Amino acid sequence: MVVEHAYITVATGREADFEAAFVKAQPILTGAQGCRDAALFPDVEHSGAYLLRVTWERLEDHLEVFPGSDAGREFGAHVAHFFDGAPEVRHFAADAVGA
Repeated sequence: MVVEHAYITVATGREADFEAAFVKAQPILTGAQGCRDAALFPDVEHSGAYLLRVTWERLEDHLEVFPGSDAGREFGAHVAHFFDGAPEVRHFAADAVGA
């Protein structure tokens, strides 16, 4: 498994709308092939910034399957128009070092 961390900046003044849209779209994301879990966290130091944390079965489920899927397009349609620039995305091993 891999954990995606996407750092998202939302257009100023659109935070509440973005959060509401994410809540509605979250089941679409978590229902996508290979998606195990997804959660959105507001940045406590930077207004309008968020960390989206998604656990995927395989890296390919996120990078190859999801973007072209119905779920990928539908999720993006709900949330992407709130973004102020492209999210910064990184992928991490799901198991912690020393665990």
